[in-house]
Amino acid sequence: MSSFFGNTGQRCLAGANLVMVGDDDAWVQKTLTKIQETAKRIKIGYGLEEGTQMGPLQAEHRKKRVVSYIENGINEGAELKLDGRKFNSSGYPEKCFIGPSIFENVNQDMTIVKEEIFGPVMSVLRASDLDQAIEMVNKSKYGNAASIFTNSGKNGRKFHYEVQCGNIGINIGTAAPMAFFPFSGMKDSFFGDLHGQGKDAIEFFTENKVVIQRWP
Repeated sequence: MSSFFGNTGQRCLAGANLVMVGDDDAWVQKTLTKIQETAKRIKIGYGLEEGTQMGPLQAEHRKKRVVSYIENGINEGAELKLDGRKFNSSGYPEKCFIGPSIFENVNQDMTIVKEEIFGPVMSVLRASDLDQAIEMVNKSKYGNAASIFTNSGKNGRKFHYEVQCGNIGINIGTAAPMAFFPFSGMKDSFFGDLHGQGKDAIEFFTENKVVIQRWP
């Protein structure tokens, strides 16, 4: 949920789908309970006010869009464990505010997983092993960013090489590159011929001269 702080899930690198790997149900439920309790404590309000962790969506129609995705998830059978439509905006008008939402019992055929919501909505999926988790990531038509949290260097390396995303995070929730690295979206998360940072950006704005000379 840390990628929701400050930007309300509206940045392109904000994580939306959480894939829990393994068959240890007790560990999964313990982890999800911690995530849910943390999300409940997020202070929503005016972004420049001391202590505020999450501000409003960009416009009222953006909130309506996010709410429509939440309703769609419910209608498709996902279990809404935390309802962002019920929240405290610290006294500010609520027309652009919305709280964090968490869905469980989600599958990849659901709209909330397949499409980009650009709001504070998390969908929790289950995978039996890392291979299945990578397969789930690669099945998406989007390929902007993906992160793995692991103590295994082997698993981190496997994820790094096999996942089809342009920005990879290993034990980092938001895989945002520094300005001197290219912004490496893939698939439907990228438009154009060159990425917009680093050497690619310099090359894009550079006119090259070809000089052919012969001296006596």
